[in-house]
Amino acid sequence: MKNHSNIDIVISKFLDDHATEDEKTFLIEWIKDSENRAYLEDYLKTEIWVKYSFNSSIIEKQLSVLSIVTKPKKKKARSSFIKYAAIFIGILTSTALFYLFSDQSENHGMDESMITLEINNGTSRFISLEDYKNFNFDDNSAVLNDNESLKYESKKDYDQKTSTPEHHTIHVPNGKTFQVQLADGSQIHINSGSKLSYPKNFNGFKSRQVSLIGEAYFKIAKSSVPFLVNVDGLSTKVLGTEFNVSAYKNETFKEITLVEGSVEVFNNDPGDVYTSSKIMVPNQRVLKKDNSTGLTIDEVDIKNYTAWMEGIMVFEKENINIILRKLERRFNIDIDNNYKKLDELSYSGRFKNENIEDILKTMQAHTSFSYSMEGNTLTIDNP
Repeated sequence: MKNHSNIDIVISKFLDDHATEDEKTFLIEWIKDSENRAYLEDYLKTEIWVKYSFNSSIIEKQLSVLSIVTKPKKKKARSSFIKYAAIFIGILTSTALFYLFSDQSENHGMDESMITLEINNGTSRFISLEDYKNFNFDDNSAVLNDNESLKYESKKDYDQKTSTPEHHTIHVPNGKTFQVQLADGSQIHINSGSKLSYPKNFNGFKSRQVSLIGEAYFKIAKSSVPFLVNVDGLSTKVLGTEFNVSAYKNETFKEITLVEGSVEVFNNDPGDVYTSSKIMVPNQRVLKKDNSTGLTIDEVDIKNYTAWMEGIMVFEKENINIILRKLERRFNIDIDNNYKKLDELSYSGRFKNENIEDILKTMQAHTSFSYSMEGNTLTIDNP
């Protein structure tokens, strides 16, 4: 069996727009071989879908670059590259891009108020994860329990190839949480307002990769095959450990907190050459702000970052706007803040069974403001 570790690096660098001219030329020559071309097609069907599922614009950008490259050039060496670049584009569009360029934001056929499983194996279909009595898979590979959890049949045969990879996405709306056990035995607790994408099984994958928008707690099954959690701009690589990832689209930061074991966190932005990485130990947090490629690491009280799994909300000197977004996700409401003085304030607190009014009254004891509720919208105004 061929060792493809080096070519995997070249392919990845090409898709991230980091490949040198020599690497591009090598890749175009390499895919002339039918066996190599078949390997590339399989690679794109598996590794790339999960890595870029949260941000298909990365691949779109590369295709745009390739389209520019395919314009006629005078040099003979360039013309050979141009000819086979078109072949490479064809491979991309016929495999991974089928998944990536489908409009994943419209979610046709999905009730956005329900916890839903999206199944994509060429076409998308949606299954409610709140109706366990009527839930069934044709191949019985997953079971939906009445305690709001989905469990896949445990399979760890990573060398067995799957001809048509099937990718699943769990959509968890605001006001709800959900748990899933993947086919490798890894357990994931998904917070409200989040989306987790992953392969139905990891057969034929060189790594176990999932992508996340929102927040989730991961308890990864130990294996020699690495497990990667990809969020927009950041990846976390582990072999077996427990950690929390928070990467909501409407926040200006991403953070990973480690409970147990050791993980490597690194940038996966196209413009970054993966030089920025951190090795974490328990009770540490890695923070990345959206306007920076740098990663900061600090010591934290880990319980504050995992309390949400027990239904507890913890604010630790947090800005009011971050708190309001958390309240929106927790109570599935919209909040309009018209009292701009609050924008400058931070609060600390711990709430479990309190409703939204209890929390707001506690905050009012610190700072005076008024609020009103109409339908699903809470409006905050001057006192």
